[in-house]
Amino acid sequence: MSDPFESARTLHHAGEFALAIPLYQQIIELDPTHFRAHNNLGACCDELGQLDQAEIAFRNALALMPDEAPIAQNLGRILHKLARNEEAEQEYRRSIKLDPLRADTYYNLGRLLQDQNKASDAADMLHEATRLNPEHVAAQSVLADLRYDQQMLEPALALYRRVIDLTPHDAYSHFHVGKVLETLQRNDEAIESYRRAAGIDKESTAAREALARTFHKAGRHSEAVSSLNDWLTQDPESPLAAHMLASLGASDTPDRASDGYVRDTFDRFAHDFDHTLEKLQYQAPQLVEQAMKGHYGEPAGNLRVLDAGCGTGLCGPLLRPYAQSLAGVDLSPGMLKLAHALEVYDDLVEDELTRHFSAHDSKFDVIVSADTFCYLGKLDAPFFAAAQALKPGGFLAFTLEQHAGASEYHLQANGRYSHAEPYIHAMLEQAGFTHVDVDYQTLRMEGGKPVAGFVFSATAGPNNGAE
Repeated sequence: MSDPFESARTLHHAGEFALAIPLYQQIIELDPTHFRAHNNLGACCDELGQLDQAEIAFRNALALMPDEAPIAQNLGRILHKLARNEEAEQEYRRSIKLDPLRADTYYNLGRLLQDQNKASDAADMLHEATRLNPEHVAAQSVLADLRYDQQMLEPALALYRRVIDLTPHDAYSHFHVGKVLETLQRNDEAIESYRRAAGIDKESTAAREALARTFHKAGRHSEAVSSLNDWLTQDPESPLAAHMLASLGASDTPDRASDGYVRDTFDRFAHDFDHTLEKLQYQAPQLVEQAMKGHYGEPAGNLRVLDAGCGTGLCGPLLRPYAQSLAGVDLSPGMLKLAHALEVYDDLVEDELTRHFSAHDSKFDVIVSADTFCYLGKLDAPFFAAAQALKPGGFLAFTLEQHAGASEYHLQANGRYSHAEPYIHAMLEQAGFTHVDVDYQTLRMEGGKPVAGFVFSATAGPNNGAE
């Protein structure tokens, strides 16, 4: 006669979690003190995303065996998933106290502390995990990410290379070795790492984009173009490859970045976007808020405001005091999801800017656009549509990057457009805007250098952009 626990465990180890659960439950009904059945039931529930049931099972197991470090760790992991971070930390630390030699527990506690933006404490825990188990790949990788974020580049590089020693076909680590080397301006070495990453993960948009970008930075223009043409041969519909090819002057310059390029680019960056811009000393949201304050004075909460290209919502908290209603529009669903989580906007819409403006005649008192018009080359249609969307006398504030050349606008190698000041003035006037003011500001840092920009503000005329 087979052992019911062994039968349940066989199903469990085979990944048949839904079949194993009722067997574990039957064992517990017959013997409520069977702590291993409680623990394994929790593990199966965890695998199926039944976190509340998993918590109950692990707590029951721990009540029976309070000195079992693995069970405390399991409970901590469930509480972490449930975002009950203080309780999770207590259980992880209890597990460490019970067994201070379990590398996985230090790793899990490190990840928890990382999620709480306690980078230094997280690094200490992850370092201890790697000391206890020098082959703990996940701990090495996450610690490398932390060191990179802390701009501890040489330690990060050593850690990523250690992961590659352990797992030679890890595209993620090859890619991040490339990122560190690129940051260190060791571009030729970075190219080789990006090339390896792209060779391992042939679907990696990030690796292909980085490879072409770094070829260009290294002055290897023909190889940059060749890599993009190879990309387009394999994926003819790639909006990113097509836009990058144009940005390098290897194809005709489009009037604007395509919807696909904008959507794909910002969906990829969504979760790292705010952190990345913080490192770049990004100023555009504060600059458009200053333009608002210069025009309206102290906020009175009485305006219908549209945040055009709202992204993750960096402008939202700054605009909210001015707004009776605050709407946001963006092409990236990944960005909009994060903006929605702020609970600042009354309405968020996935749409292209010019199309959205055109669909809302005389609806808004204010339109602000921080670092969004830089994905448009020609500005006549968006400015005309913005004038339509504003009430007579409505206010438009936006940023653009400065172009000092003879042309009206220029598609830069970074994929954004810069614009000549006379062209911007001409397009605003043509669209019917009056009282145009411009401020000259640094928008952010890029490659260690300031990005020179304009902060424009203008008033919609009485005809709302009508011809």
